[in-house]
Amino acid sequence: MTKTTAPSMAESLTRDLAIRIMRGDLSQVPSLPGENELALQYQVSRTTIRNALQVLSAKGMVSIQPKRRSVVTPREHWNFLDSEVLLWLTEGGMEQEMVEQLIVTRLIFEPNVAALAATNATGRDLAAMEDACHLMSDGQQQNSRELFERGDLAFHLALLRASHNPFLLSLSNALSSAMSLSFKQTLEDDVRLTKEAVTQHVVLLDAIRLKQVDTAKQRMRDILLKAARKRLQSHQPEIFTHID
Repeated sequence: MTKTTAPSMAESLTRDLAIRIMRGDLSQVPSLPGENELALQYQVSRTTIRNALQVLSAKGMVSIQPKRRSVVTPREHWNFLDSEVLLWLTEGGMEQEMVEQLIVTRLIFEPNVAALAATNATGRDLAAMEDACHLMSDGQQQNSRELFERGDLAFHLALLRASHNPFLLSLSNALSSAMSLSFKQTLEDDVRLTKEAVTQHVVLLDAIRLKQVDTAKQRMRDILLKAARKRLQSHQPEIFTHID
């Protein structure tokens, strides 16, 4: 059995401050409370507060200024490809605008990855994607959200590896976190209703296997737009139609 390590006080503090910032609790004021005030509020040392602020600063969420109170930076400065930032975003609750921007990012990126995979995929790549489809199917039949998400992520990571592009592969860790966040936003509550999604991934795999580049690109786009409709319901931003 794998042992999980409980988060340290500093980690818990950093997470709490990050979520408060994301929810707007701390971003509506000119500056953050001072180190002494935060230390009293959280019942920790100033060193712990300072370390937490430095972590948030490294992720672009806070600006630390000598002899002045730290301030929350504009959202466009946050590192949204950081796995912890994405995790905190999930825990803090994603507003619809952020979900739209996440899907826009995937629409720009993943159809073209599918096209590359259709050109470059090896037998091993195809086998990895097929295994992932089986995992998704098992999750759908067993109504297991964890199993379905694991298969879904495995499929998209296998697709990324099938591009055989070293620059894209270097982004895999950050992109896997973003994709995992996207899955959590668009997956049905009842996983048994995901049979169509499984079928769509199998159809995409067939296009890649047959080296049908344009078809693979379109099938991936269809998967992403279908997922977007689940989360955004009848509203589909116009920008989606302009991304090819």
